[in-house]
Amino acid sequence: MIGRGEVVIVSGPPGSGKTTVSAALASDYERGVHLESDWFFRSIRSGFVAPWLPDAHSQNAAVMVAAADAAAAYADAGYGVVWDGIVGPWFLDQVVRRLEDREIGVQYLVLRPGRVTASQRVRGRGDTPETSGAETMYDQFADLGEFEPHVISSDAPAEQVIEACRAALANGSLEVRLHP
Repeated sequence: MIGRGEVVIVSGPPGSGKTTVSAALASDYERGVHLESDWFFRSIRSGFVAPWLPDAHSQNAAVMVAAADAAAAYADAGYGVVWDGIVGPWFLDQVVRRLEDREIGVQYLVLRPGRVTASQRVRGRGDTPETSGAETMYDQFADLGEFEPHVISSDAPAEQVIEACRAALANGSLEVRLHP
């Protein structure tokens, strides 16, 4: 799949299957890391702003930097890194630049189920009492413009989605570069 010095970002709206897919992809490596950026949000103990709110931009940017630096540290140490998180195109340049500056390649994979599927998955979680943020984030992934070719439908059973992701990563079509 990927080698040393590369990070696979698995993104998409809540309920898209990021965590399931990322865990499987990270397990494919002899030395693999499943880096969940939700952990970086959960680490904020005071001053937290729900990430989908407009006032959260500076917080979200700080989380992207922290997660990118953690991913880079693992990649530098020879781990295959699969970053599981809501990394939209609006932060992708910042993240890719940070990783490229350390000579780390990036592949960007976006999982996107249908709206109903995503909503059902989010509601099925016991720890998500409020889902309006998930709806907002779903809308942000509805049209990714130039990154639309990076989208993999995640409506199918998990193993089929994982295999589709493995195939897309293997053919190199998900690579993102700022400096060719």
